[in-house]
Amino acid sequence: MEVADLTEQELKSNLIKQLDNMNKGQLVAMHQAAAKLLADELMESFSKEWTEGKITREKIQAAIEEHRRRHPYKAPNS
Repeated sequence: MEVADLTEQELKSNLIKQLDNMNKGQLVAMHQAAAKLLADELMESFSKEWTEGKITREKIQAAIEEHRRRHPYKAPNS
């Protein structure tokens, strides 16, 4: 049976078993690989939305300003 033929639950179970048998070095490498995969997917999505005009410099600036309005900076001990 091909890995692609496994169900989502079977894939998760198989992956967890493999992770359980890895040493720290292997776990660090897997963690980095997973983080890169997620970052690549995020950048692909961001690039697509930027190209489609869903994300613009103006929208980013407005989101920053809104966040700062809702969460004003408070200096420590003030």
